[in-house]
Amino acid sequence: MQILENEDLSKYTTFRMGGTAEKMYFPESAEELEALIREYPDILNYVIGGGSNLLINDEARYERVLCTKKINSEIQSLGDGEFYAGASEHLQILINKVNAEGYGGIEYLFSVPGLVGGAVYMNAGRGPKYKLAISDYIISVDYVDETGLHTMKKEDMGLSYRHTVFQEMKAVITGVRFKFRPMKPEVSDQRKKGRIELCKKVQDMSSPNMGTVFSNSFRPVIELVKLLGMGKKKGVHFSKKTKNWLLNSGGDFKTAVMLIRKVEKLHSLVGKKCKAEVRIWN
Repeated sequence: MQILENEDLSKYTTFRMGGTAEKMYFPESAEELEALIREYPDILNYVIGGGSNLLINDEARYERVLCTKKINSEIQSLGDGEFYAGASEHLQILINKVNAEGYGGIEYLFSVPGLVGGAVYMNAGRGPKYKLAISDYIISVDYVDETGLHTMKKEDMGLSYRHTVFQEMKAVITGVRFKFRPMKPEVSDQRKKGRIELCKKVQDMSSPNMGTVFSNSFRPVIELVKLLGMGKKKGVHFSKKTKNWLLNSGGDFKTAVMLIRKVEKLHSLVGKKCKAEVRIWN
C-alpha cells in the first residue's frame, strides 16, 4: 500500500482546491482497505475517489486521508449482460467495455470524470425530468466498513434522486454487480458521441469546477447570485454558461462555502427547496 506524506489535496479534486494530508493512504485491495480501517477507523471521515463533487478546506491539515483510486479496477464480464466492476475504475472505461460486449444503458455518464464507486455512491444520473440513474442497472454493491466486507442488494440501498444509503454510512464501496440491457454498438457509439457534443456546448470548462453543486434548487435564485457577481472578485463564482456550476479561478474555500450557504439561505427566504450535492470538508 502506498502512503504519501504532506500531500497536497488540491491535486485530487476537479475543483483544484484542498488542504494537506499529513498521511494519504492508497490501499490496493479490499483486504488492505479492511486492515487500514481496523487500524484507523476515523480514516472513513476523509475519503477521496475521483475528486468531483468535493470541496476541501484549503487551509486545513488532515491527519489521515484515504484515496480509493487503487482498490479495485477490474471489470469482469459475467455473461448475459452482467458485469462486475471495481469501484476504482473510471466510468468511461466501464461504459466502453460494456458497449464492446453489446450492452449499454449509462452512456449519458460518459462525460463524467469520476469512478464507478463515486457514481454509485451519488446515484449519478441525468436531471430529474429524465428519470435515469446508474442504479437502474445495479444488482448489488460490495463495501467495507468498520466491521469488514459486506454485500448490499439494490433494494436495500435507499435509492432516490442523487441519493443512496451510503451517503449516511461510513463505508467505502469496493465493487458493483450490474446487469445492462442489449444495445447495438452503433447505438451506444451514437449516444456517447451525442453526450460529448452536448457537453462541449453547455459545460463551462474555462476554470476548474466540481460539477453540479445542488441536486435540488430553484434556478432564479442561482441566477440572482450570478447577476450580483458574488464571489467573482475573489476567484470563485457561478458559471454564466452552465447553470448550477461553481468555477474556481484562483479563489479560496471560504468564498466557495459562502456562495453555497448564500444560495441555501436565499432558497429558505423564498420558500424553495435546496439540497447541496457537493461534499464539504471543513
